[in-house]
Amino acid sequence: MRQLSQDFFRTPYAFYAELRAEGPVHAIELSSGVRAWLVVDLDAAREALRDPSIRKDPHTEASRRARGLPTGDTGVGAVNARLSYHLLNTDPPEHARLRRLVTPAFAPARIEALAPRVLAIADELLDRMAADGGRVDLLSEYAFPLPITVICELLGVPVADRAEFREWSRIIVEPSTATEEEMRQATAAIADYFERLIARRRAEGLGEDLVSDLIAAKADGDRLTDDELTSMVFLILVAGHETTVNLIGNTVLTLLSDPARYRALHGNPEDVPALIEEMLRYDGPVNVATLRYTTAPITLGDIEIPADELVLVALGSANHDERRFNAAADFDPRRPASGHLAFGHGIHYCLGAGLARLEARIAITRLVERCPDLRLAADGGELRWRESILIRGLHDLPVELAGAPALR
Repeated sequence: MRQLSQDFFRTPYAFYAELRAEGPVHAIELSSGVRAWLVVDLDAAREALRDPSIRKDPHTEASRRARGLPTGDTGVGAVNARLSYHLLNTDPPEHARLRRLVTPAFAPARIEALAPRVLAIADELLDRMAADGGRVDLLSEYAFPLPITVICELLGVPVADRAEFREWSRIIVEPSTATEEEMRQATAAIADYFERLIARRRAEGLGEDLVSDLIAAKADGDRLTDDELTSMVFLILVAGHETTVNLIGNTVLTLLSDPARYRALHGNPEDVPALIEEMLRYDGPVNVATLRYTTAPITLGDIEIPADELVLVALGSANHDERRFNAAADFDPRRPASGHLAFGHGIHYCLGAGLARLEARIAITRLVERCPDLRLAADGGELRWRESILIRGLHDLPVELAGAPALR
């Protein structure tokens, strides 16, 4: 049975290529010692993501058995219980109910209306980078503050709290780098924070923010419960910035690894949307989809997986499946955009995909327009990748501005 080594986080695609050559599904051992089944090819991944017998709800006995936990208590424990009632943790019919209540907040027209504000935030951050000059960490100075500011403003929470949000999010998506006590403290802190925020909105009156919209959301007389509200706000905060931070970071790294491509984009900003779409396939921000488990024996490819087993769908591997994408290991922005699984597939397709695309498009466009001479300030071997099965992203991305950004 295979285990994920430290090299996996730095070069997962080489590992995936070896696995795909051997078959579509493989038994692996997680750091916890629990067995899981890693799905690595595109067809099997799509099948796993839409199979109704593969479930996500962590509150069931089947989930506990799959994770190797004692049965009898169907809760998910004191650490995560208050944050566990969101879209990514529900199955039909409950999932359809939650999605119906939340979807209006992410309507395409509403997301596109954010474009002027996203553009203004991007320019404010680039102005600050220009004032600092020299060498900067693009992640901490640009890729992180842009989406976290957008999501804070959407939720109606103080942007000043974003440093706390970043640390909480880091612990949650990189649990292998945190102690159990740090995980407990982070999840308790974020649950407390949003419970207080929701209570304050109700007491002081609803506003024009997303938290107020979720409190007021109603469909056929149905509303979100208190636990669902807290969990959904938590999910929006973490998923609403983690994907974009790493999409921007991975894109800039790929572009600056071939400086001629970056310079060419400066004169052709209309090419950015297609480039972002290829980036989602080539080195997207989500490596492996969130945990699922089988409720009955199933066959994926030619592999039979028993009931009560964990299933990990490797989106990054599926997006490099050579049978679907010609020269899959190559970054080719001219490639047809359809078919990748960067935002999932089926009923759990990412609700915030439109927002992530919008933010990345504006962030990259303004960066190449205003910083035409940007260059890497470290070679690939010096860069550190986050030790997260879920997230594909860097710890930092040092760049040289090579002079002040161009005037607007």
